[in-house]
Amino acid sequence: MLQRMRVAWFRRQWSCANVVGRPQLHAPALLAGEGTIVFDGAVDLGWELSPGYLSGYTYIEARTASARVVLGAGTHCNNGVTLLSQGPGISLGRRCLVGPGVQIYDSDFHPLSVADRATETPRMGAVVIGDDVFLGASAIVLKGVTIGAGAVVGAGAVVVRDVPPGAIVAGNPAQVVRAQA
Repeated sequence: MLQRMRVAWFRRQWSCANVVGRPQLHAPALLAGEGTIVFDGAVDLGWELSPGYLSGYTYIEARTASARVVLGAGTHCNNGVTLLSQGPGISLGRRCLVGPGVQIYDSDFHPLSVADRATETPRMGAVVIGDDVFLGASAIVLKGVTIGAGAVVGAGAVVVRDVPPGAIVAGNPAQVVRAQA
């Protein structure tokens, strides 16, 4: 009962300008931004038997009007996932498994140089995640990365470069620990 009330309350807070499709909400989710968030088929958000079920929420933001976040059919995001696009976009393929606390960003959101932070445009790059990818708990995927179909990203990995299809990567920065099987 409590969780249903939390899910409903968060749903009323959605401020995204354009949501296409409707996810299955098993835990609270907040959708925000001026862009578009697409649930391309059956997408599940939240998982009862996992950390953050009663305390956290999933956050998906398409921050600017040109930003687009797409989740493919059969994709399941665990609790506490953050997907934040400032413009180039984030795309998850079909049947992806996204572990608790995973974060995916398509921008630095500000230049790294102190002198440029107030005046320059941040570096950005689309994030493309193929079908059947598994992102382990607390993994971070940064701007401009493509993760090939069937790849596995280990828990806590920080992905800063492309991952080949079927590869298993782990570490910070993420490195291939096993090539395609």
